Amino acid sequence: MKNIQFWSVLAILILGIACLRFSYTRGSIENWAPVHLPFPGAGLVVASSFHIESGGKFDLSLSIPMSGEILGGIPPQPPVNSMLKVTIIGEKKFEDIQHIKKFQHSGGGGFSRTYFYSGSIIKLPRKGNYKIEIANEDNDEIFENCSKTGGMIRLVRYEKLETGLLYGLLHMLSYIIIAISIVGMMIIGISMHFKKSISKNDFTKKAGLL
Repeated sequence: MKNIQFWSVLAILILGIACLRFSYTRGSIENWAPVHLPFPGAGLVVASSFHIESGGKFDLSLSIPMSGEILGGIPPQPPVNSMLKVTIIGEKKFEDIQHIKKFQHSGGGGFSRTYFYSGSIIKLPRKGNYKIEIANEDNDEIFENCSKTGGMIRLVRYEKLETGLLYGLLHMLSYIIIAISIVGMMIIGISMHFKKSISKNDFTKKAGLL
């Protein structure tokens, strides 16, 4: 009976470790937002390599700092123009080339004092290694906001916020499962030790009587 309990708890422990690894890799910042690059100046190119644990849709987004204080809610901002050529190369001869001519305002953070813009949805088919290259083909600096304040281009997974929260919940639940399993194995081990001690004492007493 004790052996069955031990192997059952061990199986639960292995399950907890597997869930922890899954939630860590799928919910990590490297898998959720794998690319952070400065907006390139006119005629310049920025590039980066990255790895994702699962394929999916990603938003090529842009964030720029607010020029002044914003009181109350974030007012809608007009779209901003750009002349970006975005090239993503992956394994198995994957290649995606897009020309981003406009970023649409998607929100803002008053606390971070940042405007957020969405440029294009890019689908990456599978887990693996990728390389992204962003070339600014504008020679006239038509994207004035970014030329004055700078900006950051990110590749952010295009999924519901609830999905990210579920990964976080699974992460915490995995730690709880692992902790309970370890405690359970300790209790079983102590119980087996006492059982052996009692059996040994009983055997010694009977041997003495004989």
